[in-house]
Amino acid sequence: MVQRNLLLAQPPSYFIGAFNGRLPSLPERLAWIEQQVMLLLSWDIYCNDTYQVVVERNGSLIHLCIRRHDGQPCTDWSDRQQIKNEIIGPEYEAVELFPAESRLIDTTNEYHLWVNPNPGFRFPFGFTHNRCVIENQAVFGRESHAA
Repeated sequence: MVQRNLLLAQPPSYFIGAFNGRLPSLPERLAWIEQQVMLLLSWDIYCNDTYQVVVERNGSLIHLCIRRHDGQPCTDWSDRQQIKNEIIGPEYEAVELFPAESRLIDTTNEYHLWVNPNPGFRFPFGFTHNRCVIENQAVFGRESHAA
């Protein structure tokens, strides 16, 4: 109900982007709001002390939207791998897309993974050899060489 009320309080111009640049009628806005609320109800939300993950299972792929509670960047790749493993499963493959500029969405420090719902599916790119992981890796600073 909170989301519905927030959307209802928006000025008509708020909805122009969802209606291909035209100002929708009140019945159209109400139908769109109801559609958005139903979409929100279909999401699963997971939280721990650091992250919030919204899982959307509508469509051919599972979408994970990952963000930190403090709004800071999620710079540790292994955290995203662990989130994917714990929420979806360790034998599912996911990709992170770096989109064309025309499709870019960059509003906060959110990270998006798209997961194939078939655990046996393998993307037709990436490494093809068996697992190779070095535990407790030493971290070395990167030197800068000016030309």
